[in-house]
Amino acid sequence: MFAKEKKARARAAGKSGKNGGGLSFIGAEVVVNGDIVTEARLHVDGKIEGDVRCSTLSQGETGTIAGNIVTDEARLAGLVDGTVTAQRLTLGPTARITGDVAYEVLSIEPGARIEGRFARREGAAASAPKLIVAAEKAKLPPPPDATEPRAAAG
Repeated sequence: MFAKEKKARARAAGKSGKNGGGLSFIGAEVVVNGDIVTEARLHVDGKIEGDVRCSTLSQGETGTIAGNIVTDEARLAGLVDGTVTAQRLTLGPTARITGDVAYEVLSIEPGARIEGRFARREGAAASAPKLIVAAEKAKLPPPPDATEPRAAAG
């Protein structure tokens, strides 16, 4: 009876860890000295003194990160002192960033403060419109020959 429950819990834990579906939480009273690397989602209300690399990062208003951030998606609402690199980045009204920001999709809510440079990264999201335009151009008929007489408008 207990063996089945133990196996089921192990399977569930394995599934959440493999596909980045797990969640790691750093509470307001926690201070981490060192880098954090995970495929899971990460929520930070405490303080991190080091670089952060994760699939999805959410930072509460009390969160502080003194280091570089690399993530697929981030919602920042606290303090960041370092470079932020994200495919999708949302800066909440209480976000305070000192450092450069590289992004593909960016949303800044009123009140957010940034001291640094912004650089839009070319990625899949950025190249999609170019591919659509190229496909549309490929479907167009060739322009008329300039030597052919045109029909008079009538």
